[in-house]
Amino acid sequence: MNKTNTLSGADPIVLAIDDDRIVLHLIRAILTKHNYVVKTASSGEEALTTLREITPVVLILDVMMPGISGYDLCSLVKQEDRLKDIPVIFLTSRDMPKDYKAGLDVGAVIYMVKPVKPEQLLHMVQMLSSRTAQ
Repeated sequence: MNKTNTLSGADPIVLAIDDDRIVLHLIRAILTKHNYVVKTASSGEEALTTLREITPVVLILDVMMPGISGYDLCSLVKQEDRLKDIPVIFLTSRDMPKDYKAGLDVGAVIYMVKPVKPEQLLHMVQMLSSRTAQ
């Protein structure tokens, strides 16, 4: 199993985790037009399974999910040597100052509130994935 951030040297992989299939579909639609492979998970548990198989260049993560919350998932990822340097973008509907602080405190680099403009999300992913590639 290839555990790199690309599949066979192809386009960079982004892992999007959200329990809303429409959000995952929109993220995939935005990023695949710009040569990203988008893997998805609908729960923290599913994301952890996927992360055993791939190392994405960026994680896009919702906060409120059944089971493992986005905050807890981010904390778990940041504790893993192989995963700790992957930049995390929280993409959530939670929009209180305490939420921003909590997201950044667990290791996210960017905290964005839904609905997000497609070009903003794309720009953030491009910026973070270019840092990861260096």
